Amino acid sequence: MQIRALLRTATFRLSALYALIFALALVSLLGLVYLRSAVYLTQRVDGILVTEASALSASPPSEVEQRIEEALTLDGKKNNVFALFSRSGEVLAGNLAAIPPELRADGPSVEIGPTAAFAAPARLIARRLASGEVLVVGRDVDQLQEMRGIIASALIWSGGAVILAGLACGVAFSVSPLRRLRVLQDACAEIAAGDLTRRLPISGRRDELDMFAATVNYTMGEVERLMGEVKGATETIAHDLRTPLTRARAQLHRLQQSGVPEQAPEIARVTAELDEVLERFRALMRITELESRERQAGFVRTDLADLVAGVAELYAPLAEESGVAFDWTAPRAVRVDADPKLMFEAVSNLVDNAIKFTGAKFAGANASDQQGRVTLRLTAAPGRPRIEVEDNGPGIPPPERSAVLQRFYRGERDRMILGSGLGLSIASAIVRLHRFELELADAGPGLKAAIVCGPAPY
Repeated sequence: MQIRALLRTATFRLSALYALIFALALVSLLGLVYLRSAVYLTQRVDGILVTEASALSASPPSEVEQRIEEALTLDGKKNNVFALFSRSGEVLAGNLAAIPPELRADGPSVEIGPTAAFAAPARLIARRLASGEVLVVGRDVDQLQEMRGIIASALIWSGGAVILAGLACGVAFSVSPLRRLRVLQDACAEIAAGDLTRRLPISGRRDELDMFAATVNYTMGEVERLMGEVKGATETIAHDLRTPLTRARAQLHRLQQSGVPEQAPEIARVTAELDEVLERFRALMRITELESRERQAGFVRTDLADLVAGVAELYAPLAEESGVAFDWTAPRAVRVDADPKLMFEAVSNLVDNAIKFTGAKFAGANASDQQGRVTLRLTAAPGRPRIEVEDNGPGIPPPERSAVLQRFYRGERDRMILGSGLGLSIASAIVRLHRFELELADAGPGLKAAIVCGPAPY
């Protein structure tokens, strides 16, 4: 299963979003706890320092040093800092070697790291005595810093854990819907390939995918019913009309053979028109047969080079008769799974159209160097070989390239050229049967029609 497809699912995105929101809420809560706890403990330490400094400052100047020594003696755990400095900054008493540069007398409290005299981080406050000496009082804040670290660590790890858990849940929750979606896509691909009896599977969970599948199944049921009615009506009309038309043509043929010279031209004209109508019916029945997907049993490993060579051999005389230069190229051993007869028919229709319209364009050309040209080539692209038919005829305008694949469509410039307008429709039906692609592009001048023999990129 592709990771990118998993990350694009709505379930994964919603899970990741919820995890992010929850993580942000958790981090905000822990951050507030951290700030409130740190501020409270810091203020409490500062209050103790101010109280001790005030008590020592209130002592007579001659007793301050003695009081400091007594306080240090009582501090068996070495958790406090007491020091007295002269006006010049020399230490007079206490367990601090020098006044830290950032500490100002009668200023705010500061934190310092461990020193040689006091091997622990401490928070200090300085007060100037009436004698001009500087009293420094401090307290060990190692536990305070440890608590800050614990809260900060909990904040980071809990936020990260929540995000990772959310992503993991998103992946876990997305796997099952993505698998079901793949099954639905496969079913839709079979429907698009022509199997209108195929239905989307329903899991029974009654979730949104089941609702969607049920809607599509109902729609496909209606489409199958309507297509069956249309197909039945078309086949009935074709059969009902083909029989009397065939009989009428047979009667005209007998009249023509009876040897009445005055009626021969009229009979020939009517016979030709009936032949054109019958040809159209045969083409319609052919398209119906192809679109019913009943010919896939004839698929075998087919060498496209041999197929192209056969088409070239068949149409080279027709091109020469029409005054069209015809050439072809095909590498050897280009094989695909296909029905060789149907593919031969599809390529033949493309070549026939190219010769017909290219010859018609240059039929009235006066310049001797002007000549129609049709090229049939096979290119062995990896995984998707191409059969291309290129000409320098009038081409097809881009807005009409999808319309020419419809039944009976003929452009305004093609009205004077004989034909039923079904050649490209038959070729398109054969290409769809094989699940190949039919591309129409500008050849500048002319048209390039290509059958891409391979599954289209999903």
